[in-house]
Amino acid sequence: MIFNFSSYMIFIYFSFYLLNTTVDWSRFLRLDPENIKRSRLLILLFSIALGFILASFFLSLYNMSRNIFLETF
Repeated sequence: MIFNFSSYMIFIYFSFYLLNTTVDWSRFLRLDPENIKRSRLLILLFSIALGFILASFFLSLYNMSRNIFLETF
């Protein structure tokens, strides 16, 4: 359970960091002073969704490989 939770948090953090540093959001969003908080919330929600998807993918790969290893030996 701790492994699952920590992997979700790590992938959410990585996706948040990468979405903040690599994507030029001014091309997609109108970034004016009254819109900054809403755009940061949108980036946070995108990073949560992306981090959840990535963590689920890697956790399922981990479980499949563990099941294959346990079934063959």
